[in-house]
Amino acid sequence: MKKNFKILSFALLFVFVFVSVVSAAGIGLSIDGLVKSDNLDINEGRTLLAGSLLENMGFDVEKEGNKATVKNEEVTFEFTLDTNKVRVNDIELTLEAKSYEKNGEVYLPLRFVFETLGYNISWDGENKRVAANKMEDITYPITIEDNGVEYVVDKEPETIVSLAPSVTEIVFALGAGDKLKGRTQYCNYPEQASEIQTVGNMTDPSIEAIIDIYPDIVMGTSFTKQEILNKVNEAGMEVVIQSTPNYINEMYEYTLKLGAILNKNYVARALVSSMKSKVGTVEMKLNDITYKPTAYFVVGTGQWGEYTAGSDTFISEIIKIAGGQNTADDVTGWKYSLEKLIDNDPEIIFGGQFNIDSMKSGENYQVLSAMQNDSVIVVNEDIFSRPSPRLINEGLKILLEMFHEDIANDLNF
Repeated sequence: MKKNFKILSFALLFVFVFVSVVSAAGIGLSIDGLVKSDNLDINEGRTLLAGSLLENMGFDVEKEGNKATVKNEEVTFEFTLDTNKVRVNDIELTLEAKSYEKNGEVYLPLRFVFETLGYNISWDGENKRVAANKMEDITYPITIEDNGVEYVVDKEPETIVSLAPSVTEIVFALGAGDKLKGRTQYCNYPEQASEIQTVGNMTDPSIEAIIDIYPDIVMGTSFTKQEILNKVNEAGMEVVIQSTPNYINEMYEYTLKLGAILNKNYVARALVSSMKSKVGTVEMKLNDITYKPTAYFVVGTGQWGEYTAGSDTFISEIIKIAGGQNTADDVTGWKYSLEKLIDNDPEIIFGGQFNIDSMKSGENYQVLSAMQNDSVIVVNEDIFSRPSPRLINEGLKILLEMFHEDIANDLNF
């Protein structure tokens, strides 16, 4: 956890330094070592690049009405000017910065454009400029390692069975939902997922149903029983398993790998960049806050015992990013106790309808401050329990509205 927050703090520092230097001295950026000092603009603390700079890189740049299109043979951006909306190939995204036209030139979010194109963005302190350096693309064969096991994908799959709701959500978010031919009964988002054939639950899906579909790849998490995975392999189908990530950076990495497997590199990078920029913006706006309310996410409660997100979970991390303190940071994993809950007495409790109703009707929970102050909030628990883009795109703002409503209202996404 500490490592992740050091990375995020550095990213925040980079934003401040970059904005102040560019604003003060007009210094621009270098692309693969070539200095590009012009064609940048600063707006509301964000750095944007002119379309003409991209034209010099070989892109076609066109403006028609309120649309600005940037494209080459591999990728097409379509920005809606004066909004934070953009379409990259076949997916639509919202960003934390708006594109716009100024003096006959379109200006587009620099970091988002270059990260989507596969560049690493860093600060060159010695020369006082932003450095954009091209990274190597993830290409076939693609390897995913999980708990010491390597899964290798040699070519783009045409058909997929998903054994985890988070996988299903990411596949759709990457614009590859048409490849999904099977899903678990818990894969309920987006709405189009309901049209896909079910193969049972996550842990013990029907091997017969999977074989009947006979996909190129079966994708899931470590929740699925190993004996099922072995039978899938024995039947000649490829399996790719990735354990549920503990931290948000791991979710980003998996999204990029999954994007590469599905031949959606540009879209995957755009999706991850959009999420990172939102996290960075929230961190910047929360930099000077002193009040951080304590919050408890209910995973399970009542007669089944107390379950929540401990310190080593992406849920705990998103609570911190949103300017709160996770009540259950005194444990790891998911098991908690009623005694700890009462002793730590969180200011805010949030969770799914069933769990919140169970707490409200339970005599043991009435002593909690959150219960007495009516700070027990029902949310769509799927948004927070699945490591998918919704955690950032929707969950982050939901938490901000709980913890720091004034800041939530000031966001562009």
